[in-house]
Amino acid sequence: MELGYSLGDVQTPALLRQARGAYSLAIRIRLSAEGLSDLPKNGPYLVGGLANGVSAAQLVSEMGLSDSQIEELLEKLLEGNFVEANDGPFMDDALDLRNTARGSRAANAVSEAIDNVNRELALALSAEEFRGFQSGLVALGAIKARTESSLH
Repeated sequence: MELGYSLGDVQTPALLRQARGAYSLAIRIRLSAEGLSDLPKNGPYLVGGLANGVSAAQLVSEMGLSDSQIEELLEKLLEGNFVEANDGPFMDDALDLRNTARGSRAANAVSEAIDNVNRELALALSAEEFRGFQSGLVALGAIKARTESSLH
């Protein structure tokens, strides 16, 4: 699909804005196809991370949500039977959650959608360009973290 502009015409933030949502849209479509469209916003990040062995506490921290947003997300995930708590949702002030069978199905759908987008990127970029793209995103994340820490 032609976007109607060249790289030199547009600032990087505008390019990021245009690209934003490519993964989330693919994930939503895949979840819907699996009958899992009730997975709440930010749910794919959490169930996907849990499926990859990342702790719920780390995932929630990475999402940068407010306490009320975290509480609402966890409530929806628990009520929707996507996750279950090990000894309650909070254990020593740390989240202790695992995916249910339904959460694992959702995590698989998320992974498949990500793989599909990555395959499309592989057709558009060389392996070296893709690694450079990922390196640039890592650098942007580091800049964001540094900037946020300077605010405190």
